[in-house]
Amino acid sequence: MARRNHLDDFTRGRMIGKLEEGRTVTSVAAELRINKSVVSRTWRKKGRHQSASVIDQQLCTTMGRQVSWFTVARHLHKGGLFAHRPERCLPLKVDHQCHRLQWCREQRNWTIDQ
Repeated sequence: MARRNHLDDFTRGRMIGKLEEGRTVTSVAAELRINKSVVSRTWRKKGRHQSASVIDQQLCTTMGRQVSWFTVARHLHKGGLFAHRPERCLPLKVDHQCHRLQWCREQRNWTIDQ
């Protein structure tokens, strides 16, 4: 099995900085002596969990124009990208619901002394 070496934050930052300069994945991989697939995967994962307000701030600083976070969210929504909201809890299966209800009915008359 292949051995995996994890990238440190400094190398990852250098890699992303070079890609943001406009260099190609191949040239960055050759310069840093890292596999092309690692560079490509890191570049794809960059910023994928940013909120619309963070993207709005980045647009304002890079373009010098004020854009509403709602406009950013609307355009992301049109492109098929939606906000990630974690579920509060896993939904119960039907048999778990029945068991829970049965347990509650059995314990209905409990007191503090018991």
